Amino acid sequence: MKLPLFLLTVVFTAAGTQLHAQSGPAVKVKTSSPKVSSIQTPMFQAANTPNRNWRPKEWLEFDTEIAITLPASEGGRRGSLGSMTINYYVAMNAPTKEGKFPMLKGTINYLDIPAGEKCHALAYVTPATLQRVLGKSGFTTSDVKAAAIEVVVEGTVVAGETTVPGRWWEKTESFEITENAVLSRKETPFDILWGDYDLPTKSK
Repeated sequence: MKLPLFLLTVVFTAAGTQLHAQSGPAVKVKTSSPKVSSIQTPMFQAANTPNRNWRPKEWLEFDTEIAITLPASEGGRRGSLGSMTINYYVAMNAPTKEGKFPMLKGTINYLDIPAGEKCHALAYVTPATLQRVLGKSGFTTSDVKAAAIEVVVEGTVVAGETTVPGRWWEKTESFEITENAVLSRKETPFDILWGDYDLPTKSK
């Protein structure tokens, strides 16, 4: 029996919707609001190297708590998620002559996220970048206008948090944007610190 055209459209539309729902990531992600801090460059001295005098500068640090839930078919509480991406956004309190605010963006890939426990994702902005966009040396948290993260799994945004309401980072006309300004811990002098406190990251 031949189905009327409008019925065929309904059948295929429904099937397409179901396929789309089934193809999304099975993981559920909860995150804290991104904690933004000012942290100084750590000071180390090796016995067999010259002693050089220098002044530690202030970095911007993101510290975000993350917890994931996996279905039983993916290992449940004993399972791990192979990778996730976090998009970082931070707007600075330093308006330009045109009335725009600097926004620093970055993307970091985190690996092997265990289910059933609280994890941390760390990220950083260098003192040099902060000085350029702020127009001054030194950084404090009062220099931050807003901060936000988006968690992406298999190309889909599955979670996100912001320190102020709304998806403000999408209003690109209000910002002067610097891409690739947010770094993973392994790209900074903090690399050797804190052991397993935070999630491992993928090398660039």
